[in-house]
Amino acid sequence: MDFYAVKFFATSSLTAEIIIGYMFGKQKGNPEYKVLSIPKSKLPKFELPDINLSYIEYKSKLEELYYKAIKDSTVLDLNKQFLAFVQSTIKRYGPEIINAKMFLGVRDSDVAVVKAILSEIFEEWEGEVNLKIVAEKLTYQDLVWLMTQHRSFSEKEKSYLNRVDVQSSPEVLPLSDPLTGMTINNLDVGDPIYSLIIDPVEPANLNRLKEQYPDKFDETGKNILPIESKLIAKELIPDTDYYFIKMDLGGGIIGKAVISKNLKMMVDSNKIAEMHRKREEYFNPPEDKIIGDILKDSIAGLKREANLPENKVKSSDILIIFGLSMGLIIGAILLGIWLGVF
Repeated sequence: MDFYAVKFFATSSLTAEIIIGYMFGKQKGNPEYKVLSIPKSKLPKFELPDINLSYIEYKSKLEELYYKAIKDSTVLDLNKQFLAFVQSTIKRYGPEIINAKMFLGVRDSDVAVVKAILSEIFEEWEGEVNLKIVAEKLTYQDLVWLMTQHRSFSEKEKSYLNRVDVQSSPEVLPLSDPLTGMTINNLDVGDPIYSLIIDPVEPANLNRLKEQYPDKFDETGKNILPIESKLIAKELIPDTDYYFIKMDLGGGIIGKAVISKNLKMMVDSNKIAEMHRKREEYFNPPEDKIIGDILKDSIAGLKREANLPENKVKSSDILIIFGLSMGLIIGAILLGIWLGVF
């Protein structure tokens, strides 16, 4: 279990509102959450998502509902106050503490703990609540497979997966890390990305991949554990929010994918930061190495090779030269007068 997802639906006998939403997180860090409060009088206008849906589908439908609902001024005003209340309550209890308790509650299948945490957050707003929850234990791979089930590409996006240069390449999906992942805009060619192959692989290529990654494929040839692939090309698909990317899977095999520009991908952030630092240093060396060290060392080397003394002009030397010059000029004038030139 890498992540937990808790979907909830709450009602109260004290207020004429319902609360729906989700909380998502992993063992350490802050939780991600979305909450929406709707007056019961407004419910006939909206279709509420079923909390029994998978987390990915439920989240998508909740996002759609949220943007439809807040177009109603009454709902908008209510949710501004409600969201401010939830944020301040979570901050008061400590988001990391709430997240860790929620993770352990879901991991241990302790429904009472999960309900107690949510009830404690909402009770100051709603009073005693009637709460229904559905919790999911998720891995990185689960998120990838859930995403494959709910993708809907246009013909333009599909055409990139069928381009001549990648027709024989298997389709892959980068692992999603919604909390600490990086989007494609923050990644450069050469950066490593963890991904799963979702297409059947040709037997010859599959054998090469199994030799390279002996523990990442099952007996049927399905890629069950992530591969650290290398980003080798990224291309924004015009007039869309999608990128077409190519990845080196190893063994001379290239993978292809169409991904949302907002997808947070699972990466080794420390490794990428170090790669970016070295790349920046290579293309933009420090100025002191260009102007100072190299130039000074080169001149010093030339002087040593030519065995030339260093020429340093002091202020006393300037005064001596000036004095001699004036003496010569005065002497020339006096000599001219003596000879009758002047």
